[in-house]
Amino acid sequence: MFDIHKYILIIACIAFSASSESNNVNNPETSKNQLHNFSTVKNDKNMQIQWTLDGELMETYDNNKTFVKRPELKLYKDSSLTTIKSNTAIDPTGDMDEIYLKNNVYIKRTSKSQNQSIKMYTSYAIFYISRNLIETDKDVTIITEKSKTTGIGMSADLDAGLIVLLENAKREVKDEEGIRIIQGNKMIYNTNTNEWIVDNSSGDVIKEKIKKKVTTTFNIK
Repeated sequence: MFDIHKYILIIACIAFSASSESNNVNNPETSKNQLHNFSTVKNDKNMQIQWTLDGELMETYDNNKTFVKRPELKLYKDSSLTTIKSNTAIDPTGDMDEIYLKNNVYIKRTSKSQNQSIKMYTSYAIFYISRNLIETDKDVTIITEKSKTTGIGMSADLDAGLIVLLENAKREVKDEEGIRIIQGNKMIYNTNTNEWIVDNSSGDVIKEKIKKKVTTTFNIK
């Protein structure tokens, strides 16, 4: 006699097996460690602090890829302190070499000698820690004491103190005469001299290079 209950059970087992295989294909990484409300410190050979990292959650996978929720990374240099925050961050190798920042990215760089700060806001960014370089192809807003500057795409070399907006740069300056608008294709900000330079040459080559990596990294269509 045909057993309908046994037939249903077999179908259910097959479906469960297929679902499990699908999940393994879509999520090949296996979590091996989790830390909640963590804080880490990296010191150099002289025991001076190089950077600190705090966050709500750090999850490490079996391939050493690391996911961080609500990261706050601080980098200590002789001339400056840089604070970086975002909703999430991914370290693809676990080596703290490249960090992929996603959603509500905030960067604040404070010069110790000038006691001045610059703030940068964007949605996605890649931070190359060893080079102290931040890049994005997304909309960027830069705030200084007397100006607000917007543009599309940014390459910020924090060691050199040079921040380049790559396209459609627009700066609003507030001074004794009121508010002035300065526009250009590209703008370069030298944080060492507090000078802004308008550069109307094309930034397409570097912007496309950044866009390709940002798009691939965050799977943005």
